[in-house]
Amino acid sequence: PQVYIRESRRMIGEYIMTQKDIEKETTKKHSIGLGSYSLDSHHVQRLINEDGELINEGNFTIQVAGPYEIPFEAILPKRNECSNLLVPVCLSSSHVAFGSIRMEPVFMVLGQSAATAAALALSEKVDLHDLNYDLLEEHLLKAGQLFKVK
Repeated sequence: PQVYIRESRRMIGEYIMTQKDIEKETTKKHSIGLGSYSLDSHHVQRLINEDGELINEGNFTIQVAGPYEIPFEAILPKRNECSNLLVPVCLSSSHVAFGSIRMEPVFMVLGQSAATAAALALSEKVDLHDLNYDLLEEHLLKAGQLFKVK
């Protein structure tokens, strides 16, 4: 047996990142981070087929054309479930999208964006869902954060 677990539970938040967001709809209105790693997944199990050959089930690797943006809403829980939490690691995404998002540099950028958003929400005395994105964007740019494709 080979143990290689890359993910666990993922939140279902205000926005769910999918393969479409990474391959086609790469810009987002409220971007807070960038990803660019290929979509990939290791097999989920190994099987012996009818010919007695070992096969890996669930492998895929799909190269992405370039960087894609990750929206603030992907790290926000649903408003009716929680208003004071940001989730930059087990963010709201499909299994396929998480195969690209899961890289540590992406988590570092999302973590910095989450910390900035949390500090701003406290200073502005607003729930995270009500935080003015323009204010967040201004602070991220001032900090030198890279979160826009163009």
